[in-house]
Amino acid sequence: MKKYILSLIAAVMCSLSISAQDLHTLDKELPCINKTFSVYFHVTLDSLRTTSWDIEAMEAEIAATNQYFAPICAQFEICKIDTLENWSWDSLSRDYRVDEINRLFYQENRINIYLVDRFDDPNLCGFANLGQIANENNAKIYIKGGCLPHEMGHLFGLLHTFEGSGVENVDGSNCDLVGDLICDTPADPYIEDSQIQWLGDNCEFIFTGTDINGEFYQPDVGNIMSYYGCDCGFTRGQYIKMANTWLNSDRKMW
Repeated sequence: MKKYILSLIAAVMCSLSISAQDLHTLDKELPCINKTFSVYFHVTLDSLRTTSWDIEAMEAEIAATNQYFAPICAQFEICKIDTLENWSWDSLSRDYRVDEINRLFYQENRINIYLVDRFDDPNLCGFANLGQIANENNAKIYIKGGCLPHEMGHLFGLLHTFEGSGVENVDGSNCDLVGDLICDTPADPYIEDSQIQWLGDNCEFIFTGTDINGEFYQPDVGNIMSYYGCDCGFTRGQYIKMANTWLNSDRKMW
């Protein structure tokens, strides 16, 4: 019920904030991957041999991801679920235990998704290997719930909207050189700073900082690759990037 309520709230916020954005619609032509990817879930257990994950939660993550990836004809299906009984693996960080877990349990020719209850960083929802969807030995994601579409975006080659080298100008004049390198994702000034208030009611962007030219930012707060939590979708440029990460790879082994 809690997940349903949160999804409903996100949908309402998305509908209210989408007007200022250029997120993709299904009537625009896009590359087509035309593939269903097999997903192997690895569920970590805590010291009591329990987990917050159940099959309904896993299926909900897959359903949400399928919805967002449908425009490039990419779908995901659960092929197998196993449990990792070493309770010390139920709390992970990017640099601790990850290589060991991957060495012991990774399944080739699958997207391996490790489901944990918490990360050492409480603000972290998950992490993935950038652009490794075409690498049968490195297609892995770690999440604690609710952010599989976002992490799948990383796996298909997408940076955060605020990520990358340099500072992107609001007018987009350097969009192909800095930031996330995708020009239909507006410049995003986001940084992890608890003192900055980014959003008001209904996902309205209220940050008043400006770029080097004195122009006010208006990022896509509904972009899945942002950190604003108002997930609505990807842009056309992001879809093209994700599709080409797979289609243009010479390492498609699965």
